[in-house]
Amino acid sequence: MLKYVKYPLFYFFIAACVGLLLRAHFISPFTWLKFPYWLHAHSHLMFLGWIFNLLSLAFIHTHIDEKHRRRYITLFLIIQVLLLGMLVSFPLQGYGFYSITISALHTALVGVFAVWFFKDTRHKAVDPSRWFARISLIFFLVSAVGPFSLGPLMVNGLVYSKWYYFAVYYYLHFQYNGVFTFGVLSLFFGLLDERGVVLDPRLVKRFGYLVLLSCFPAYFLSTLWAKPGLTFNILGLIAAIMQLIALYYFILLIRSIPSLLINRISSTAKLLFVVAFLSFITKLILQALSVHPYMAQLAYEIRNYVMAYLHLVLLGMISSFLLGWCMEQQWIRKPTLLIVMLFLIGFVGTELTLITPIPSAGSLINSTNLLFFFSCMMVFGLGSILWNTFKGRGI
Repeated sequence: MLKYVKYPLFYFFIAACVGLLLRAHFISPFTWLKFPYWLHAHSHLMFLGWIFNLLSLAFIHTHIDEKHRRRYITLFLIIQVLLLGMLVSFPLQGYGFYSITISALHTALVGVFAVWFFKDTRHKAVDPSRWFARISLIFFLVSAVGPFSLGPLMVNGLVYSKWYYFAVYYYLHFQYNGVFTFGVLSLFFGLLDERGVVLDPRLVKRFGYLVLLSCFPAYFLSTLWAKPGLTFNILGLIAAIMQLIALYYFILLIRSIPSLLINRISSTAKLLFVVAFLSFITKLILQALSVHPYMAQLAYEIRNYVMAYLHLVLLGMISSFLLGWCMEQQWIRKPTLLIVMLFLIGFVGTELTLITPIPSAGSLINSTNLLFFFSCMMVFGLGSILWNTFKGRGI
């Protein structure tokens, strides 16, 4: 798997550069750049090119026997061609014929991957890592309903209506809280099993089922801004409570990890894992707070808050963990602590700027310039991590 990790890392860096380009666009607009089109490219490359790409490689590496891997790798390489198509088509046309066709083909191939994965692991014991991996793949197919519903909504003149946003949030919710969260948890439990850590199976099962069952009603937390009715507030509240109980079980599991193992994790990976864990806790707390109608409306009206939440999960929780996991698997070389700090300071600085009422213009130190500055730090830090990894491999 080592020689294939260059693909998700490449897309991560390209997506980060596109994000930096979008930040620069706010400072000095580019006449040739259509912001929504490039934003679609940025999000698809982060979701599919970086995160799901790496998760699929990790699932193959962890759960698929050597004799069955060849067809998975062939499928993986075909998917890279589709991702390259997304990199070209989304900036040119946004959601158009070619980008939608390529996205549909990508989803179909992920469906093939999921069928193969379930078939090739059906005779193996369902350990926590494998169970979470299966749920992650199921959620990918569940989330696909969101983008596929956008076409009919557009045809019927419902673009930017509440139904349009319901579909977008549906996709985001089941990607962030379904595919990505369960994928990361699969790698987390797999890493512990690999290091010989035995966890209380009852706590793992309670945690897993609570996170799974709460994921469905938690979607309604993303719709409360539309004031759908008291029933949906109650469903959202139930989901939030279930998630907080799940967090309690997760903390109990974390506390049971031997200190000897923790001391064997490199300082850079340990720092990334801590950031991921704190981001996970913050995510659950914010979801619980969003049950309140005022908080739900505030999140809807202030776009920066939504962006801060999405980046909290995408960069703070998911990407930080995946980078740390890759370091512990020796898929990427361990960078210096300074390089990792540069990436993390850029992330934290971006989050604080998004949630702080700083003027967007009128002085040199404004939110637009700060966001660009911190984004530069993240891109430089990430680029340094990748350069440190590949400079000696000839990749």
